[in-house]
Amino acid sequence: MSYVTVGRWGKNLALRFPNDLATDFGLQEGERVEIAAQDDTIVIRRLTPQLTLDELFAGKSPEAWRALYADAYDWGPEFGREIIEE
Repeated sequence: MSYVTVGRWGKNLALRFPNDLATDFGLQEGERVEIAAQDDTIVIRRLTPQLTLDELFAGKSPEAWRALYADAYDWGPEFGREIIEE
């Protein structure tokens, strides 16, 4: 178990993670975490990365994504204003 001291960082209070704890959990400098209070306990959770659309779809062209998911679901025949001309 690690013990830390609450310090001051500007106008805010701060906790410093001991190196062994940060290493065990793979925490990196600048990584964002969520902190919440539950009764008399403080819970710290790693946030999932927030990716941009460019990051999500990097590496493939729009045509490649369409080809990959072309048969993902059969919506039936196209008709009316649903017809897409490519």
